[in-house]
Amino acid sequence: MKPLISIIIPTWNTARVTLKCVKTIQKHLKNFPYEIIIIDNGSIDNTVKLLTPTSVRLIKNKQNLGFATANNQAAKIAKSDYFLFLNSDMELIDQSLIQMFAYLQNNKNIGCIGPKFLNPDMTSQASVFPSQTIANAFKEFWLGQKTYSKYTPKTKSPCPVEYISGGALLISKSIFNQIGGWNEKYFFYYEDLDLCRAVHRLNRQVYYYPKCRIIHRHGFSGQSLADAKNQWRRLIPSSIKFHGYFKHYLINFIIWSGQKWQKLFQK
Repeated sequence: MKPLISIIIPTWNTARVTLKCVKTIQKHLKNFPYEIIIIDNGSIDNTVKLLTPTSVRLIKNKQNLGFATANNQAAKIAKSDYFLFLNSDMELIDQSLIQMFAYLQNNKNIGCIGPKFLNPDMTSQASVFPSQTIANAFKEFWLGQKTYSKYTPKTKSPCPVEYISGGALLISKSIFNQIGGWNEKYFFYYEDLDLCRAVHRLNRQVYYYPKCRIIHRHGFSGQSLADAKNQWRRLIPSSIKFHGYFKHYLINFIIWSGQKWQKLFQK
């Protein structure tokens, strides 16, 4: 039977959480036709060994090709007409993914859709971004309005948003091909914002679907790239690609100066 969804999971040295992710999919989607494609980006842990006995399709890269390239590799061999791009540190908790899939199928104005993220303790985790404009950065970091940083929409109903996290993003093969797939100029970070921007350019909507909830062990897949103190530095190259040099540095000046001003004001 042809799968209705191809679940695409890139991984890099996250053997334990990747296996747990796979097991939660197998547990909660027992009677739903899907396939799992895992792209191992040259892991040096036991990822390949752990996943080989499982019923997944496994792509083995010799080196870390990045999030976007790995996802595009899998999309080229996927058998279904819908792709769920899923981080390796995600865990399904029920069958609500099927409802989100049906909602996307029944609403042709939607280009891509994402679930509500939960922390491991089941509290809400921000997964939606507002418009990343200079004005919104100023409003948040100088005027105290929540207009720039990632947030959780205060609604229990599906709603259109500007950007959703690529940690769990469902899109049709047709739309994915129209936008040219994931933009491979991004190695890590901002590729989800870029994809959502491309969806908007097709005059399709990006949707948040809170009725589907998925646990996200935030930051696990990228923690090996830098220590905690320097995690923010990983964002810089991709931010420049997304915003352009002028906008990137202006936004960062607004954020930096606004934070400095708030500290002085608090004193």
